This record gives sequence, structure tokens and C-alpha cells, in this order.
Amino acid sequence: EMVKSGLSAGSVQFKHKGFKFQGFGNPVWCYDRFGKSITVLPDGRVIEIAGEHEDYYDENFCIYNDVFVFDGKGNFTIYGYPEGTFQPTDFHTATYFEGFIYIIGNLGYQRERLVGVTPVYQLNTDTFAIKRLKTTGNKPGWIFRHKAKLVEDGKIIISGGEINQQAG
Repeated sequence: EMVKSGLSAGSVQFKHKGFKFQGFGNPVWCYDRFGKSITVLPDGRVIEIAGEHEDYYDENFCIYNDVFVFDGKGNFTIYGYPEGTFQPTDFHTATYFEGFIYIIGNLGYQRERLVGVTPVYQLNTDTFAIKRLKTTGNKPGWIFRHKAKLVEDGKIIISGGEINQQAG
């Protein structure tokens, strides 16, 4: 119902006046997010990846590590992942290439940011298995709010954005 309604966590709490908030660190799950990516696959499915709800000082602040698959016929599936497999991710890019979506960078929780590291994940669009990739070469660092462009030979060029220079 949260996906169908598009309501924020706070709106649901207000709507259900008897609902008791459990305290900071236990946000109400919701679909209302920013910093998520939206990727349209060649077969028409739409993939939305993670994002965050509210700002860090809000009781419902949360950065998510889930994937929504919309089939284009009004149905959807939500995939949730353990943090050890896919860390909470927002303000990343998602680039489709040959059956996979490459998720690059993110802002994430401050405590998880690593100077000089660029998180890169590969999402299989058939099985929705996700894995973190080891990368080589020059890395931009902990980048977020950037752009990604697929070029020849399956290379992804990153431009713009912001780079975190402080350890978590």
C-alpha cells in the first residue's frame, strides 16, 4: 500500500493517529524517496534502486538498499538485500548494459563513507542477484550526485558530481 499510495512515512503516521512511533533509529518504511535511480529496460520493465527518505534529523530518515521492479502492467516486485550484500544507497547512478545494471557511487550514511573508494555494484536484471564489484584503475573516490554515460565497448564514463573527502 505504501508503494501504491506514494505517501510519506509521516503522512501515514498522521493518517493512522493510533500509530505509535518507536523512536529514532526505527523509521517507518516507505516508498517516498529521493536520490533513487530509475532505469527503463529494453523489455519495458522499470527498475528503481534504493534512495533515501527525509533528512538525517527526521525520525523517519532512512537510506534504503532495495530494488523495485515494475512490469509495466501494474504489478511490481520489491527485492530487499542484506547490508553486507548491498549497502544503503542514494544519489548513485544506474547504467544498463547487456542484462546488468551497474550501480556506481552513492552518498550513503556518513559512517560508511570511505575516502578514495568508489562503490560499484552489478545487478542481474534476470535474477536480481546483486554483487559488489572489485574495480581497478583510477577511481574518482566516494562520488555521488554524478552522471554516468555508457560508451563503446561497455565502458561507463563518470562526470560531475561531488566527492566525499572525509572519512566516516
